[in-house]
Amino acid sequence: MINALRSRLARVRYSTPQGVSAEAGFTLLEIIIVLGILGTLMAVLIGGIGSGGTKAKRKETAVKAANIQAKLLQYQSDVGRFPSTAEGLQALMTNPGGSAKWGGPYFTAEDDIKDAWNNPFEYELTAKGNKLVSAGPDSQAGTEDDFSFLNGRETEAAEPAAGGAAAGGQANP
Repeated sequence: MINALRSRLARVRYSTPQGVSAEAGFTLLEIIIVLGILGTLMAVLIGGIGSGGTKAKRKETAVKAANIQAKLLQYQSDVGRFPSTAEGLQALMTNPGGSAKWGGPYFTAEDDIKDAWNNPFEYELTAKGNKLVSAGPDSQAGTEDDFSFLNGRETEAAEPAAGGAAAGGQANP
């Protein structure tokens, strides 16, 4: 058995056309092909990991938007209206008008009203309901990677907001 193992591990010799003995091995071309395949696999794997992080942060942002929507509904139940656009999400942290009905703070940390990229959500009260906008991965509002949520559900970021209730009027989700 040991002899069989030795023979498998022994280098194979063959004759070249000139009659000179040479050891068998990999050619430069074979090595380049293998390195090319490994490089391609690494690029695919690294690309997949990067997009997975963006997907996870996008889901985290959607969860935070839904959580904010739940707190906005609680605010509306307590005060009788949603916060106005001017009051913004800060109305969930501090009593904006000294209302005796205010049951907050609904959030205690600033991070609770920020997206997964640590950008504050933009809040607007529209005729259709509460609109939250996340600036997205580039942290710049108004770009194509923004995420928009209307009443806690994701919508197109470029969707125009129909005004009317923005001054603090009643809006039903």
